[in-house]
Amino acid sequence: MCLSAPQMAQGSQRQPWRGVNLGGWLLLEPGPSSELFGQDVLKAAGPLRCEWELMKALRKRKALSLLQTHRETYIRKEDFVQIRNMGLNSVRVPFGYWIVLGPSHGDPYEGPALQYLDLAVQWAEECGLEVLLDLHACPGGESPDAPCGRRQRPESKWHWKHWRIEESLQALKVVAQRYGHKPHVTGIAVCNEPSRTIPSEVLCRYYDKAVDAIRSAGMASSQVAVVLPVFQRNVAEFADVWASISGARHENYCFDVHHYHCFGDDWQAKSFAEQLRAVQDRSEDLERFPIVVGEWSLSLGARAKQQIPGEEALSVFGGLQLSVYSQASHGQFFWNWKDGAGLEWDLSRSHSQALMPRVAPSLPTWSGTGKDPLAVELDAVAEQDRQVCFGQAVYLRAHNGRCIDVDASQAAARWCDRGDWQSFVLCPAASSSRAGSVKMGEPVCDGDAVRLLAHTGSCLSITKMGKVTTPKQGGNCELVVRKKNGDSPSLQSGDFVFLQCRTSQRVIEVEGTKVAARFEDFGEWQTLSVERADVHSAVPGRFLDRSAEEADWQGQVRQSVGEAACEVVLTTPERRKRPAEELASDNATPEKTVMRRRLTLTWGCEEQRLVSESLLQHLWPATSDVCS
Repeated sequence: MCLSAPQMAQGSQRQPWRGVNLGGWLLLEPGPSSELFGQDVLKAAGPLRCEWELMKALRKRKALSLLQTHRETYIRKEDFVQIRNMGLNSVRVPFGYWIVLGPSHGDPYEGPALQYLDLAVQWAEECGLEVLLDLHACPGGESPDAPCGRRQRPESKWHWKHWRIEESLQALKVVAQRYGHKPHVTGIAVCNEPSRTIPSEVLCRYYDKAVDAIRSAGMASSQVAVVLPVFQRNVAEFADVWASISGARHENYCFDVHHYHCFGDDWQAKSFAEQLRAVQDRSEDLERFPIVVGEWSLSLGARAKQQIPGEEALSVFGGLQLSVYSQASHGQFFWNWKDGAGLEWDLSRSHSQALMPRVAPSLPTWSGTGKDPLAVELDAVAEQDRQVCFGQAVYLRAHNGRCIDVDASQAAARWCDRGDWQSFVLCPAASSSRAGSVKMGEPVCDGDAVRLLAHTGSCLSITKMGKVTTPKQGGNCELVVRKKNGDSPSLQSGDFVFLQCRTSQRVIEVEGTKVAARFEDFGEWQTLSVERADVHSAVPGRFLDRSAEEADWQGQVRQSVGEAACEVVLTTPERRKRPAEELASDNATPEKTVMRRRLTLTWGCEEQRLVSESLLQHLWPATSDVCS
């Protein structure tokens, strides 16, 4: 892991932190603590989503020894040695209030367990690392989410007044008194990711009291920075509220921001270029305010991951984040040291696979208007090869990053993956504005009427009630393509479109996982990105040395089916059992069976086979039978 030359932290003589989180040790979450959550004795307990649920299950099964073993073995001195040998200078240690005070108010946690914080400080001193002690879970919780110890759903079960402020201040005092004289303890966080529902004035009043409590307990401003989380809030606006309440009387504090690019619909729908630009845009806050980037990762949203091959994308993405976050006055911490959620969250693994480049990527400048040259440069596919043509398979990605999928006769948008269940073949409709002249293999254009043939063998259809289904026969299955943008009338892979029912004029929309067609509006929820199944972008030479090698399916389609418009005839569907290797793939949906139909296509007055078995498997993977 490589970092740029650090700046001096405001209010102290220390260099910025360049570190990693030790999450999953003294506060348990399913990702970082996946081995503990996955113990055989807990399997009958169902999915456990937080430490609260885990502890109740362990107590019920009289298996608290598993927790003790985890605390004693999950992090050892060898981990601190490895972290130092990477060139890092610090660790952030998240812990729950029960580690300090023991559980209260009937909470099921196990504590106190300050001996483990003692070990963290001792090992850090022996290895020459600094420590940021992070009160990650406050009494009563600072949010209804798992990072504060207890996940509560619906979120309305929790209210910010449930947060026990005085007890939180007491926990901070104990920590400050115990470690205030330790020279390698250089930071203390007063909470973690407080809910957006907490008024900023209330939060700042707590922060003001917390800084006073910490300083009066023995942690001097010359030695220890107090970390104040600004989670999912505008930093500039929060800084104004903080200044008015604190009176600008505190020294050596910093705001804590967490930068993740995978949570929420907006991040899932961003392209790789948009993700990189979002990282660059953070420079302004980092230059204006005292900040630590307390958590960040290599995880990307679905659309960006589909555009760029995995490890290459992670390398570019990680290099840029390291470059930008090095501007933070108080530094940055990667989440996490070890994590069962995948390579993107696990620094010990991503570093060993050289995913943190030593040179940050050089991105083209952009004024913010017109087409982003970065987006152009990242797209290594020639314009003519991005054309979307009749007979090709496509995916329809909604504004929230999910792709429309079909299960039996129902359409939904449940996953971000591009798999068999999300694939549709574009077929001409009889009422196309170019009826009689449309040929297989020709580009789809703005205003064309199309049919979307799903893997089940039925076409996407809109009912009178606005439901989107794939009936066995009939239905309003002719959809008009309305391009959202672009100068060319022909459809390109990656273009945004609206799909409007030719009969009812309603437009397909996605809300959460639900797909419907209730309105005639052309709005955000109705926007779909059309992604050709055989087209993927690749990073050009100036970023990474890789080129795309794609099969010319368009040419095979044209050669196989001739030049006439088609009509689709489908027989009664049957269920088939999905093979084990198909279920085990990364893109697999969880269903055990899939619909299969026999397909007949009529070209003019003559029936003929559409394509060979291998080509049909590409265009319509769930189907293996073709009528001749």
